Amino acid sequence: MNGHTLLTQFKSWTAFRAVILLALVVVVLLAVQPTALGSYGIALSRIVDVWLVAIALVPVLVLGEIDLSAGSTMAVTAAVAAQVSGNLAVSIPLALITGAVVGLINGLLVVKVGINSFITTLGMLITLQGLALAITDGAPVPLQDATRALEFSVPLIGQITPDIIIAVAATAALWFFMTKMRTGRELYIIGGNAEAAASGGISIDTRKILAFIICSCVAGLAGVVDTLNLVAASPTLGSTVMLLAIAAAVVGGASLSGGRASVIGAVIGAVALGGISIGLQMSGLDSSVESITIGAILFAAIVLTKEGVRALRLPSLLGPLTGASSDHTAAAAGKAR
Repeated sequence: MNGHTLLTQFKSWTAFRAVILLALVVVVLLAVQPTALGSYGIALSRIVDVWLVAIALVPVLVLGEIDLSAGSTMAVTAAVAAQVSGNLAVSIPLALITGAVVGLINGLLVVKVGINSFITTLGMLITLQGLALAITDGAPVPLQDATRALEFSVPLIGQITPDIIIAVAATAALWFFMTKMRTGRELYIIGGNAEAAASGGISIDTRKILAFIICSCVAGLAGVVDTLNLVAASPTLGSTVMLLAIAAAVVGGASLSGGRASVIGAVIGAVALGGISIGLQMSGLDSSVESITIGAILFAAIVLTKEGVRALRLPSLLGPLTGASSDHTAAAAGKAR
């Protein structure tokens, strides 16, 4: 295999943009804020919520849908967990079940009622925000088992804390589901060509509902992790996560029209954008600069997809940067058969 072939395959990888961005971020941080890389454990802990929500969005985005309620799901699951936080063995599973219920409702409204996923999850976002405020009375709720929660911040391996290990485990599980299991691969097929998927006997409605459940469950896990880190459940938890999570997933190769997304790409995107955020904060720049930068990167990531290039009639020179739009779809279709 020659160098040109390797380069072509790399460019066709869904996460190509995220890898390039991460490499640039690392180079800049080494030059400007090297201490940020030295404290990698702290840096990763600060972006675990974005990391988890970004991978949570992958099953939904690959179908061409969206879930705007993931951030608010974090707040509600955290609030529910805090009510029985004297026993973490009960509160954590209860929080995940709450997330599954939210995802089930979203999925049923989209599939059975026929409401657009944007409208459905926007309504759910507002509802969950109010519910979180009602459960917590609008104030952070301290965890009863604070001692065990504080242990959650103690590094286990080097600078790696339990929250990072949980994020890695969730990533590995979701990657395995999306790439190695028939049901997960079918999500790519549905997102790429729903009519062909239906003709092939794939239950589109069931798969869509499952995708929303998975999304909300992982978002609920992010809420639990953040709550344990903060040793309290905040009613505003997750309010700043959604923009970064969507940006991370898109930078990581997800197509908003469906058919293409990458769990690994979402993680790389989250780490890259987290590095940018931390670097800007350590440089003492205003938070508005951070928002503008993340927004610009999200816009650029969308424009540099094949769909964006085609819509804007950009020069074909950008073609190699966009990657193959059907890499996951074609591979999934072949394996699912």
